[in-house]
Amino acid sequence: MKISKSIFIIGLILFFGCKTEKPKPQEKIETTSKIVSEFNLSQINKLDSIIKDYVIQNKSVGIEFGIQINNTEPIVKKYGYADIETKRKLKETDLFRIASITKTFTATAIMKLVETGKMSLNDTLNKFFPDYPNGKNITIYQLLSHTSGIPNWWEGGMPDNEPKNFPMCENPHQYLQGMKKPSIFEPGEFYSYSNTNYVLLGEIIKQISGETYEKFLEENIFSPSGMTQTEMEYLDKPSKYWINGYAYDESEENPFVEPQSYHMPFSAGGLRSNSIELLKFINTLNSGKIINQRTLEKMTEYALLKSGKPVYEGKYLPPNSKSSKPRANRTKFGYGLGFNLVELYGKPVYYHSGGISGFNSYLMHFPENNTTVSLLANVEDGIVPLLSEMRRIVNEIKPQE
Repeated sequence: MKISKSIFIIGLILFFGCKTEKPKPQEKIETTSKIVSEFNLSQINKLDSIIKDYVIQNKSVGIEFGIQINNTEPIVKKYGYADIETKRKLKETDLFRIASITKTFTATAIMKLVETGKMSLNDTLNKFFPDYPNGKNITIYQLLSHTSGIPNWWEGGMPDNEPKNFPMCENPHQYLQGMKKPSIFEPGEFYSYSNTNYVLLGEIIKQISGETYEKFLEENIFSPSGMTQTEMEYLDKPSKYWINGYAYDESEENPFVEPQSYHMPFSAGGLRSNSIELLKFINTLNSGKIINQRTLEKMTEYALLKSGKPVYEGKYLPPNSKSSKPRANRTKFGYGLGFNLVELYGKPVYYHSGGISGFNSYLMHFPENNTTVSLLANVEDGIVPLLSEMRRIVNEIKPQE
């Protein structure tokens, strides 16, 4: 069913209210189709209702929701507060910690260097860091796909000279290679998610490009995508656009409390951004303007172990632990190169989630209906309870003409 432009505009006014915050003209993604179909608009209304009720129920301080279907205009909606003490509502310019979504940017930067012939996925770690333990057997591919066997640094036993600002220090590999337990399995044997992999990749980007990590991202990813607000977070240089993050403690009269820790994980999770910027990124990435389509396909294919099996068939289980039960309508949960991969209701989805002190984030792309969703919360695990129902609704969105 087609709807007239005037009816659509009236619908948007009713849906968003008279004070809808719209991206500035220079920040809009290039589009060819402006109108969301009537059915898809009803799906977006369902998503809006779910998030709104969640915030009203005092389950999250603030949530930002963004969605883009095919080449329609991106829709961004904000709920709740940037600061619960002052009751300041979320603004267009506010920046959330996107945590491990940063890994997708790091992986894209690495693939850009691979695509331009400056490095190879088969390069080994000792090419960049000659003294790294077992570095001759660990490849860039394995770092990207979390199959290197290198543990998270807080699990590997860092050396006594670890700086307080690690990994936001010069040459973080020098401390990582001094871990008491530098490996938990042989490279390529299993899949085990590790932030250490992406700290090393960030340092490799600096080494090869001769630029800072963030400068390389700015020139090769942010600029082609029209992203003007996304930035690396430096705790000693706070920005007025950063919003407060919270933890949730239902035992307290005021359930939103200050988070316990506040670390800064560099290229594994150190970016600040917002939904309109993240939608621009995925839109541009899918357009082939950052890396070519074959390179993107490589990133969104299940990574393989040395055995030839996909990573979802070879997850590492620590001693005395049990594998988790499969979730309903969620199969083949694994990883590509910088993206989580899963099949929801039998359909592929590539995404990345993020959880860090004070914040929770999800950036998801559904290829079959060409829909991208961004969810950002300034509360730890502030999105998780919404995910199951929201993914089901987005999965039902119909491809846009």
